[in-house]
Amino acid sequence: MITIGFSSHQLEALPYIREQMERHQVIVLEEPPSPHLQAMLDGSISISDYIMEFDSGFPEFDRRMCTLLQELHQAGARIIQVEPYLEKLLQIHELFAAGKTAEEVSREPEFKNVYEAEKRATGALISYYAQSMEGSFAAVVEGVKDFARADAKRLTLRERLRARTISSLYRSKETMYVVAGYIHYCLYRYLRHELGEKQEIRVAYLLAPVIKKLQGKRRNMGPGDILTLHYAFHEGLREELANLLAARSLIYIKLIDKEEIIPGKYETPHAEDEVKVNRLVDRLNFNQCRELFERIRLSKRAQAVELAREYVKKTLGT
Repeated sequence: MITIGFSSHQLEALPYIREQMERHQVIVLEEPPSPHLQAMLDGSISISDYIMEFDSGFPEFDRRMCTLLQELHQAGARIIQVEPYLEKLLQIHELFAAGKTAEEVSREPEFKNVYEAEKRATGALISYYAQSMEGSFAAVVEGVKDFARADAKRLTLRERLRARTISSLYRSKETMYVVAGYIHYCLYRYLRHELGEKQEIRVAYLLAPVIKKLQGKRRNMGPGDILTLHYAFHEGLREELANLLAARSLIYIKLIDKEEIIPGKYETPHAEDEVKVNRLVDRLNFNQCRELFERIRLSKRAQAVELAREYVKKTLGT
């Protein structure tokens, strides 16, 4: 039996991650293999030294996750790292560092697909960033859609590679827990394809009880992620819906708290923030997004949140 656990990399998710991991014999992490994983699990090197080898956006989460993994390892769980796309991307960076040219790397069959997918997505992201500073609202919206399409292609390649590797490692008598971020839902489809219809594959949205309690919806995903998944699953997305999701995503990313928050007064601060921001942007139509974007385009988050609240109160009455 395989369980795919979809969750965020936030501290508030750890109790739910622990609950699921403790029920399984094999834990598949969503990261490229590290030569120092086993030493960290054994305690031969410190957790601090281990996490220094990668650029962590959530250092406290990673520290506590490593502590959990050490406990599971000591209890007999087998812990493996599977993320072939990122593994190949790291190897590509090493080739560049060794003096290889982009043309030479792109001709390597082993790296061609990853190189092209990453180049396409990175180029679209850079173009979007340039438009977001000074471009017209229509141009910025097009930039969001272009990036979402490129990101969807990168995402599907990433999940195909990961599903293929996971299926090769799976042993039928073992229970396996697979770590996955919310946007990686394609993994289920490709893993099902690799293992067949008879294989039991469970899907668990770890923070679903929290989101339900907060009266959130859509797995609490932002409009940008929803747009990307639409492109990943349904290439023929209606332009009106694509434009609306892209426009709402421009507001969402200005309002959402991107810093790691330590739970304290609120047990699930990130989930609560995401529900509040989604609730606000879901009320905006395309033209309202355009008006609000022009007001908050260059604002810091705190000011953008205040301006957005004032705009919604004035425009929508609440």
